[in-house]
Amino acid sequence: MKKKILAAALIAVLLAASLVLAACGTPGRGRVNMMPGTWTAAAIGYMGPVTVEVRTSSNAITSVRVTDHMDTPGVADWAIDLIPARIVEHQSLAVDIVTSVTITSMAIINAVEDCLRQAGADIAALHRPIRRARVRDKTLTADVIIVGGGGAGLAAAVAATDEGASVILIEKTGLIGGNSIVAGGIYNVANSRQQKALRASVGDHRLVTNAINETPVSEEHRLMQNRVRAEFEAHTRTSDTLFDSPAWFALQTWNGGDKVASLSMIYLMTSRALAGVEWLESMGMQFRDAAVTGPGSLYPRTLRAALPNGVGFIRAFENTLETRNNYTQFLDTTATGLIIEGGRVVGVNAVGRQGNRVTLRANRGVILATGGFAGNVEMRVRYAQGDFWPYLGPTLNTTNMPGVTGDGHRFAREAGGALVHMEHIQLFHIANPVTGSTGDINMGGRGVYATFLVNKEGRRFVREDGRRDEISQAIMAQPGGVSFQIMTADAVGDPNNNFTLDGRSVAFMVENNLSGFVKADTLEELAGLLGINADNLAAEVREFNSHVDSQTPDRLGRLAFAIRYETGPWYGYPRAPATHYTMGGVLIDEYTRVLRADGSPVPGLYAAGEITGVLHGSNRLGGNAITDFVVFGRIAGASAAARR
Repeated sequence: MKKKILAAALIAVLLAASLVLAACGTPGRGRVNMMPGTWTAAAIGYMGPVTVEVRTSSNAITSVRVTDHMDTPGVADWAIDLIPARIVEHQSLAVDIVTSVTITSMAIINAVEDCLRQAGADIAALHRPIRRARVRDKTLTADVIIVGGGGAGLAAAVAATDEGASVILIEKTGLIGGNSIVAGGIYNVANSRQQKALRASVGDHRLVTNAINETPVSEEHRLMQNRVRAEFEAHTRTSDTLFDSPAWFALQTWNGGDKVASLSMIYLMTSRALAGVEWLESMGMQFRDAAVTGPGSLYPRTLRAALPNGVGFIRAFENTLETRNNYTQFLDTTATGLIIEGGRVVGVNAVGRQGNRVTLRANRGVILATGGFAGNVEMRVRYAQGDFWPYLGPTLNTTNMPGVTGDGHRFAREAGGALVHMEHIQLFHIANPVTGSTGDINMGGRGVYATFLVNKEGRRFVREDGRRDEISQAIMAQPGGVSFQIMTADAVGDPNNNFTLDGRSVAFMVENNLSGFVKADTLEELAGLLGINADNLAAEVREFNSHVDSQTPDRLGRLAFAIRYETGPWYGYPRAPATHYTMGGVLIDEYTRVLRADGSPVPGLYAAGEITGVLHGSNRLGGNAITDFVVFGRIAGASAAARR
């Protein structure tokens, strides 16, 4: 179903048009004769057909409307609103596509062309280039300049404007959201109202006892263990509900990243995560009613967004920023470097879509929120390919949006900032094997508890409640480098009301043959549809169910058991790893100030989100990325506004 593009986004496009002239030309080209009528056609988009309806008069395109599509919510929406409007405005098929939404943009244009061909229009004339007005160079000033329009940049913008600072945000692509808008929409937090309703399981509390009884590697580690131990013992004396706390969340995050990251910075994130939820909810963000264990999150503290993917987070920020008269954003505007005067960062040099120079001066500070480099093949090979990940080259898929290419890392380094832990990259273990997408994931609505992975031989081969890097390596070692997610009706329930991360129902995925989703009445039939060994699969299901009953670890070390796999219909679909997140990046302090190698701050420069390298160590826990950009994006905005 078509999603309504936010008013803030449309305002942003209009503002950007004055600067970069995205899709801007001189109207009044000669009219093209055609037959009056209403025409429909479809063209293949990113995930399936994109259907349009075009209405024409004898010499004009009077309306263009996308009536149906399967493409990614929150991303495709930009093209679905903007491309039809541009076609009607300019009476042309030679309109600019929406940067980073190329496939959907072209599908709409191709389908409209089909309609106009049906109407007898001169297609060649409609493809003639649009005349464009000359774009002048610009110099603009604000208190805070933000580079990057993903979750961290938008969080920083809200926080800075909260403090009364004027903000200009630039985004190199044609849409707001970055990787955040296609993220899984999961947020880790201790002691949420959703989590407090959970009862403790043997496996969950075993994780706590194992961690607090481990031999400490430092005094800081010992003190955090003692804190968690005291909290855990006090909790279990009076309650049989699930234990959690910011200290346990921090300790588990640090352990999960192999004790590489800064434990104090992690605790800053975990201790402010709940306040982050309340901040988001004050802006209209909605979460689902239950906390789960997200993929790779290791513990049931994961909140899931009510809206698909990361749309809810971005919408909350944009709706808030729409009300701020001290905020401006420009799309299709690419930062080329920082302006440094007297050792202080005082602005950003950028270029608009038409090549015009854009000079942005910052009265108080510049925030880099440009994301990671998992989609930049040259950077990931240079920094992270090695013994742990032998191949990170161009044939390995990525989950990243096209505009997230590590630009801010270069800017920070050129300003004297240090880069740390750059060798650590994360692969998302259950991405689409063809596209690298994560939006088509479904785990029966129960997170890790309903995750059951087998290889082409029908055998389970890794603990599904483990770390993402371990699962990814295990999948890559299987025949064909692929795994299959198996689901039972006990987890899925009504397939019309159980949804993928991007909001499409299981029934829709099966009926439209999307992402390899198949459905079968029996387990044997499912094995046949997936091309895997039926006897092995049946044996694995029986063994799995025995551990659900006994609540004991299985041969692979899995601890999270809740749902028996016994009732049809059965569902399955293929999964494979794709580069996803870079844990290494810019060194920052508790105020998000960019630091030099000696620990001194680079004056006027801040960074937040995936660009930073102090929080996740060698392995990021699933669900921590959004917590990171909310907490530290908020700190960055406040810090830059206060010129800390």
